[in-house]
Amino acid sequence: MPSPGRMIKQFALAEGQIGPAVFDNTTHTITVTVQKGINMAALTANMVVSDGSKVSPASGATFNATSLNQLFVVTAESGDKIEWNVVFKVYDFYSSDYGVFAITGTSGRMLQVAGDYTFNEKYKDNQKIEAGASVAAMPLWQKWHLIYNSADGDVRYYQIRNLYTGKFLNVGTGAQVGAQPEQYRESATAGELWIVKQSSTLGVFSIINKNTGLALSVSAEDGKVTLENPDDKTSSQHFTFKPLPEQAYRDDSAIGFFERNNSSQGSVAFDQGTSVPLSDGRVLWITQDAWDGSRLRENHKFSCSDFFNYNNSVMIQPTATDWNPEHTTNMTIPNSAHGRPRQIFNNQPGTDWSWPGLGVQIGNSVWAQCGEGKGLGATNQSLYKLTPNAGDEWTAVRYTPAGMSGQTDIGYSTGMVKANDGYVYSFGSQGFNFGYGQNIFVARFKQDDPLTWTFWNGSEWANAPTTSDAAKIAVGPGNNSISYLNGKYIMMSMDQGFNCEDKRDIYISTSSSPTGPFTAQKYIYTVSEYLGGKYARYYTPSIHPESVNGRNELLLTFCLNFSGCGVSDCQDGYLDPYYYRVKNIRVPYSVVGL
Repeated sequence: MPSPGRMIKQFALAEGQIGPAVFDNTTHTITVTVQKGINMAALTANMVVSDGSKVSPASGATFNATSLNQLFVVTAESGDKIEWNVVFKVYDFYSSDYGVFAITGTSGRMLQVAGDYTFNEKYKDNQKIEAGASVAAMPLWQKWHLIYNSADGDVRYYQIRNLYTGKFLNVGTGAQVGAQPEQYRESATAGELWIVKQSSTLGVFSIINKNTGLALSVSAEDGKVTLENPDDKTSSQHFTFKPLPEQAYRDDSAIGFFERNNSSQGSVAFDQGTSVPLSDGRVLWITQDAWDGSRLRENHKFSCSDFFNYNNSVMIQPTATDWNPEHTTNMTIPNSAHGRPRQIFNNQPGTDWSWPGLGVQIGNSVWAQCGEGKGLGATNQSLYKLTPNAGDEWTAVRYTPAGMSGQTDIGYSTGMVKANDGYVYSFGSQGFNFGYGQNIFVARFKQDDPLTWTFWNGSEWANAPTTSDAAKIAVGPGNNSISYLNGKYIMMSMDQGFNCEDKRDIYISTSSSPTGPFTAQKYIYTVSEYLGGKYARYYTPSIHPESVNGRNELLLTFCLNFSGCGVSDCQDGYLDPYYYRVKNIRVPYSVVGL
């Protein structure tokens, strides 16, 4: 019986194609991205079709696609026919100053960062760059930002940043032929500048380092990436750049801000990092339990017997774009109840912790929520007024607004937004399902009366909070934080990060109103942090709209907690402060509807 097969199984242009063709077998459509400059009037495609079938125009024949469409008819042995529409998208590589790409050698191997991700090796400076096999679910360490940096005449220089690590492709000054390229934190040196040069084949490029003049080369045998003398005729030096959609990535420069390794710096490791922008351009970073720099050993780690020095702290960043940790100092208070001037929120009698949440500036002062408790149980919450004195010294005064204070059913540490309507909206949460979910609520106070709170009950602002279903403005997973940007209330949500489940994702939802409703949660990132080969525990999400980078990307943070799932936090005799520090990611506004 004649075969009815009428499929196009493979489609590839002889030259000028960027990345593999994308098939939609339901609509019989094939989408092909091509490099600008290709002769669309004389294309040649190599195709594989169903056994026994024929295609017209034939595989290897020349066709005219100046209309950016070409119809191919596949005729089966049975005589049945199907029309396939091939759509061509023209991409101008040099028109992009900032984009995400997969970089593939002629062997089909893709540039990636080497190392065992389950031991966080890929995050390290000086990790080697290698070429790995292409897989259907492309890992983040095979995706790269190509960032225009500068030009010298007609020569354009780019930085190449890995999305998984946030570090930049780099070559040292003394690198010789045969050396392997590495990744490092951004340094703006010539070693991390690259020329992406069109080869003699359209859509195929060589990648040449400015510092050394050497070109990247990929071994077809083992995927080793080395530096070689440039040779346009050498296929191992040829790469294609496939454009990919924008997505969230690790911001290594911002992570470096929290790598505070100076013994005199004050807070050097802590859980949580919420931020409060000030009107003079400075930013307050509010932490919970914190280690002091005096506890650091010569290897910049802590002894396993050490414990944190204070239950909270506040750091003062000079500007929202100054990520040099040496420039950021600790706030102090003159009236510490515990002889800890760097602990800003005093522990109350009968408690052993004070964990501040979020705050806003009103006039010259900052008002911030603070949870209070003993052990792992909350006993109360309060509102603090922080006012600058001189230098790094501020005054901290505790208040207990009715309704907000005196209860712990709703902890108002989820968010605080100073709106344009004269109110401050404070978002709170109530945990359920053993910490795997949170009901979200909202209260508010007038900006000129921070001690008088009212609480949304589902229909109006009332004088007391309620945990009724009607009062919920959203329901999230185990960790949530709310902020505001571009006319939207933004909720960052994270899967429960303490109990070792495989689901470790971050989501964003938005609302045009402080009382909701919020959009469906959109996945944006998976937490990939490991301690000793096991999942590292994480928590305390936060959003930082003030931390702009000129790319329309939102800064999000979370923190690790000195422990892993089924592994000791004491490794080789030390506690590594990496696992008690804030981690940063960026997500493009366009991805989350901002």
